[in-house]
Amino acid sequence: MEAADLCAGLFPSVVAWCRARQFQDNQTEARRKKRRLQLLAARRLRLRKLQGTWMRRGKVCKQSRLHRLCAHEKWMTAITHHFLRDRMRRRPKVWLYPRTSDWWENTASAFTDDQWLQHFRVSRETFSHLCMMLKPQLKRQDTTYRLCIPLQKRVALTLYKLAYPCDYKTVAELFAVGVASVCRCVHEFCTAVIEVLKPQLVVTPNDSELVKIADFFLHSYGIPQCIGVLDTMQITVIKPPHYQSEPPNRESYLAILLQAVVDGNGMFWDLSTSCPTWVNDSCGLQESWACEGFTIRMLNVCGTDSGRFILGDEGYPSQHWLLKPCTNTSWMTAEQEVFNSQISQAHSVAQHAFERLTGRWRCLNKRNDCSVEIVKDMVETCCVLHNLCEKNKDMFLPEWISREPPPTANGKS
Repeated sequence: MEAADLCAGLFPSVVAWCRARQFQDNQTEARRKKRRLQLLAARRLRLRKLQGTWMRRGKVCKQSRLHRLCAHEKWMTAITHHFLRDRMRRRPKVWLYPRTSDWWENTASAFTDDQWLQHFRVSRETFSHLCMMLKPQLKRQDTTYRLCIPLQKRVALTLYKLAYPCDYKTVAELFAVGVASVCRCVHEFCTAVIEVLKPQLVVTPNDSELVKIADFFLHSYGIPQCIGVLDTMQITVIKPPHYQSEPPNRESYLAILLQAVVDGNGMFWDLSTSCPTWVNDSCGLQESWACEGFTIRMLNVCGTDSGRFILGDEGYPSQHWLLKPCTNTSWMTAEQEVFNSQISQAHSVAQHAFERLTGRWRCLNKRNDCSVEIVKDMVETCCVLHNLCEKNKDMFLPEWISREPPPTANGKS
């Protein structure tokens, strides 16, 4: 009983102590929470003050920077004003030379078909065909600074340059363009013709075409299995600066040899051009080919068992596919004389083709002042255009053939 009474007396005191302890803990936690809130409030206040300080500083910096920019702009405006004022006092430089293109735009556009043929050596239909075929390679676009040369004008000035033995300056003044532009147009036109039209117009005949050519020479001149006539002409050029070779004598001149095989219709089906060599009118043709690949091409066409051959002059090297006339001696028989006569008559096909070539494109008649590579391209271009005109049946005027045609490499006119 005493123990129970003791426990009953201690229980209220323990409960009271626990309640007092819990109350103290609650007050301590409340003070801690209040302190934390005060610290957060102080921190927010400091942040707001610091943000305001930075905003004021940024505003001051922006204002000072704006003042500096305004001052700099005023300074640059003043400098530009004085610079332009000084420039306006000077006479402006002329960067575009004034030219008049009245001949091409008015005179040439009003040409009749005969006048057009006389000036450009091709018909209007052939001219349109050239422009259409070469448009991807020759078409140019206008720029912000100047207009490009139209396609028709580029083709026309190149044909005029090839048709007449004139210099670049004459063509430039006639078509109202620069000399450098004429040179560039001629070079680009020749390159485009060689890349696009030459594979179509100057090709080795197939078997059926070779049979037709052989039949033509058989019925016309009595020569069987003849598929072409070989001839060579000279194109005189100036001596290149890097050319070290000297002329063997005072009568020699530098020339490029054009070697071509002509079919019965007077069209070229094989072309070869040589490097510049010294030639002399008083000497005969040297026994050499214009290029090393010519004999290989002829072997592929004629072969060893086909029996076909081409006609050549006595100056060419002897080959089993090349038929040459007999040597002109006093011991020739009647059959040999008839044979030589037949070959001479058949050789007129090549002479006639070269006459029409040089008559239509007169740039081949006189010495060409262009570089050697451009001259070679011009020669091949003239041959390709010759085939195109012959294929399209363009008219050839007799007055185009000069009275003194250029000498060929074999000594004939």
